[in-house]
Amino acid sequence: MLEPLTMDAQLQERPLVLVVDDDARSAGLVARLLRADGYDAEVTIDGAAALARLTRDPMPHAVVTDFQLPHADGLAIARYARSRRASVAIVVVTGYPAALASAVHPVDEPVHVLTKPLDYPALLTRLAAALRVESKE
Repeated sequence: MLEPLTMDAQLQERPLVLVVDDDARSAGLVARLLRADGYDAEVTIDGAAALARLTRDPMPHAVVTDFQLPHADGLAIARYARSRRASVAIVVVTGYPAALASAVHPVDEPVHVLTKPLDYPALLTRLAAALRVESKE
């Protein structure tokens, strides 16, 4: 369960996280775990769907995205999310950290990078810090 601290006027009781992964089962599992841990979560399974979702309100407070996706990569999603809300927390999950490090157009910091297989407790820690929420255990 999360207790929100003041971040911005739009931070609600349950921060909204957009989970983007072309492995629908993995994305669904992460979303279910996030919901159980006090977040609202939505899932998209490719880059184009994620970009389309980011055109609508409410804007997510965080985006957890795979790096390599069909139609648009995780960095394109991160850049677009930041263009819509500068304070959005970005977590890129990848099995290819070297490819991410050599990306031509990096995203403005801070971007949190986690490697696959996903360390879910590390994801929770990064989200809580980025969204300035406290995790109750």
